[in-house]
Amino acid sequence: MSHPQPPAGDFPQNPAAGDAAQQPQYAQPEQPQQPQYAQPQQPQYQQPQQPQYAQPQQPQYQQPAPASYPQPQQAYAQPQQAYAQQTYQAVYVAPVPTNTLAILSMIASIVGFFTFAIFAIGGVIMGHISLNQIKRTGENGRGMALAGLIIGYVAIGFWALLLLFYIVIIGFAISASGY
Repeated sequence: MSHPQPPAGDFPQNPAAGDAAQQPQYAQPEQPQQPQYAQPQQPQYQQPQQPQYAQPQQPQYQQPAPASYPQPQQAYAQPQQAYAQQTYQAVYVAPVPTNTLAILSMIASIVGFFTFAIFAIGGVIMGHISLNQIKRTGENGRGMALAGLIIGYVAIGFWALLLLFYIVIIGFAISASGY
């Protein structure tokens, strides 16, 4: 292993030749210093600026001329309750019933159209009665009452024409037979 050589410089070359009390002084090697790094700075963010828009100009309207109606002398102010004090009550509204005669009128007229005219006549009578009841009481079923009337009158007309046709056919048959 080799020993480090003293650095060349102002030191005596031979220590015995010079003063023995004088020892060569070696310079301390400098310790390498840690590099000083700058601390990273936190970026400073700013709030984005809101674009400033011009406010739209409100059109200026003229007040209409006051009417010549008399104004009430006193405002109808009612005491206002606070929002938390208002109470609501559920109200059940019963549905309006349908008139029974209107239903029966429509059924009887339909049955009278396919069977006998007596049912159609009953449907027309019940239809008129039910229309009067609906006007008076406000019940539902006006459409069914009208349908009962229309179908009933058509059925009565159909049965009347059919009866007339049979009478004519029988009349021709009797006249043709010679009786």
